Amino acid sequence: MGPMQRLLMICTFLAFLTACTGGAPAATSVPAPTFLPLDAALGAPILSAPVGAYLLIDASGARLVAGLSFSGGATPAPADPPARQVWLDPGAIADDLVDRAQPAGNARYLAVAAAGVLEGPGAFGPDGAFGYRMRPQTITPLPWQETTVALLATTPATGQAVRVTGALIASQSEAVLVEALGPGGAPASQARQVKLRAPLRDAALLSRLTTAPGGAVRYGTVQVEGIWHDGVLVPMGMRKVEG
Repeated sequence: MGPMQRLLMICTFLAFLTACTGGAPAATSVPAPTFLPLDAALGAPILSAPVGAYLLIDASGARLVAGLSFSGGATPAPADPPARQVWLDPGAIADDLVDRAQPAGNARYLAVAAAGVLEGPGAFGPDGAFGYRMRPQTITPLPWQETTVALLATTPATGQAVRVTGALIASQSEAVLVEALGPGGAPASQARQVKLRAPLRDAALLSRLTTAPGGAVRYGTVQVEGIWHDGVLVPMGMRKVEG
């Protein structure tokens, strides 16, 4: 073995030793937890992974919802009707979760990871208004991974809970999140992009974006909270980024 080969082996060993004894951790050293979007899990009596959802608490009680709109007023609005919401029996939520929920208008909300048994479709909650119920085993705050469009585009879509800011381009049937926009709302040259599950259900958010010539496409900068699942970003909540 020549001197250069021995030096390379020593450097490689030292780099490995440093990583194991307090050096900068590798980005892939701990696998990210994975989740199912709530609406993809509805009707499944046994879940293979915890669901990602918003815990919504208001005058109707506590339930899990697949998405919230934050653009229509002070109180966030569920993306789905009650028949697609998941009722939680009184006492199913720990007091510390209620305390951590964000007050907003006439409600409180918190992004959570929930594991348990889903029941439904049926009639649950007050007057049987809600279509599903969960008997939770655990409910914990959802651990968002802060990321970028560029990083997300190279990440396997296996159920990560992510928060990402980018330029949204949406029509009635398609939606993408891109790194940057060019003139007229088109993606900038060489800009990377990821698909969002479409059609988007947040009409209030879309109404605040810029309308492209012809009226079929809207665009603008948004922050998305969602689940990177099955090849697309499934949005749970979107907020317009001003400026």
